[in-house]
Amino acid sequence: MAGGFDDENGKFRVLVNEEEQYSLWLDGMDIPRGWTDCGVAGDKKTCLDYVGKVWTDMRPKSLRVWMEEHAKKTAAAESTEAATPET
Repeated sequence: MAGGFDDENGKFRVLVNEEEQYSLWLDGMDIPRGWTDCGVAGDKKTCLDYVGKVWTDMRPKSLRVWMEEHAKKTAAAESTEAATPET
């Protein structure tokens, strides 16, 4: 198949969604709902290199936020338990 997403020399754009997940999109195609153009465009390798640099944590943003909040609550609870003298 010539052209399309398999074309290594085609022109692509890098998109990102609210969950901070990245995708390559063919330049000139309408951007799907829920995605935003990052402002990075070029051949496939250029775009993939950019994504490789910025997308270092594959977990969706909502999961990362939840995990951080859970860790803080757990640490606070453990700190309170450690500070409470045994009777």
